[in-house]
Amino acid sequence: MEKLKEYIKQKWFTAYRRLSTSEVNDIYVFSFFVYDDEDDPRRPTLTIGYNTLTNFHEQINDASDEQEAKWNYAFWLQNEIESIGTEEDKVGKKLIENWVVEKKLYYTDKEEDRDFDACMEKAEQITKNFIDLLIQIVQETHQAQITNLPILIHELEYYDLIRDQNIQANGRERVSEFSEWINEM
Repeated sequence: MEKLKEYIKQKWFTAYRRLSTSEVNDIYVFSFFVYDDEDDPRRPTLTIGYNTLTNFHEQINDASDEQEAKWNYAFWLQNEIESIGTEEDKVGKKLIENWVVEKKLYYTDKEEDRDFDACMEKAEQITKNFIDLLIQIVQETHQAQITNLPILIHELEYYDLIRDQNIQANGRERVSEFSEWINEM
């Protein structure tokens, strides 16, 4: 697990350092967008991006309200400053594969055909463990004072668990507006 964690941190910190001062000054939130490559839970991936105040203000008229424009990923830039675990990131993809095996959560397609429910329990554990790893990385980012901005760990949908994970990762104050938006949905 440490190899994967250190790899993600290194990629994230390097991507952050590549941002220009003008970009950083306009950013109000970072995105840790998590999804399963080809909808395969054994292949979690991470896309790191951000949204800017400029984009937020431009999107207000297209959203149902300001909070949706600010916090709903559908209205964000959906840019990509780094991707981890994708086909383009062979090292990260291999580290994730090894991590799933080390966690004893890997299953074959044949095993899934034989016992779908048992494999889906493993799939849920893969996702939970991957999110837990990202929570640690976000916490360490804030502890190292790399950025004080919220780093939202999310997927395309928002619900209470996403809110709770982000409170745990970022601290309640840093994501209070985001949390309130989820609460009001």
